[in-house]
Amino acid sequence: MIITGDSVDEFRKDFDKAMSALQEKYDITINLGIITYYSDRFSARLEVKNSRNAYQIASSDFDANVWKFEDIGFQKGMYMRVFVGEDGERYAAEALNVKSRKYPIEVIRLKDGEHYKLAKSFVKEILNEYYVENTALEGRT
Repeated sequence: MIITGDSVDEFRKDFDKAMSALQEKYDITINLGIITYYSDRFSARLEVKNSRNAYQIASSDFDANVWKFEDIGFQKGMYMRVFVGEDGERYAAEALNVKSRKYPIEVIRLKDGEHYKLAKSFVKEILNEYYVENTALEGRT
């Protein structure tokens, strides 16, 4: 195999196809991370998540990273929790990126469904509402 950017891209496509049978059989999600390649080898991180349900995976990832955001009021179980930002708009927290220093909170703005990455300081008030498929639901526990 001649290792180039194109051949690595082709490998990723073939890898994804080959893994689909395993994902189905074991009810898992397999993700091949960023591929680093050289002329004689390539490597990537392989991650297997114990579900195929995208909502469940995202919620679990949120809970795994929430420890770094407890100082602003986020806790486990607050995936898609609605909050008011410093601009007065309402947002839903959809992901927490502990590796991002400047904009670690990934959100959906409720009024138009736009996605943004925001600073921790942007969160002003966490509400007792959750965002579920274009609807904010009050009082979910």
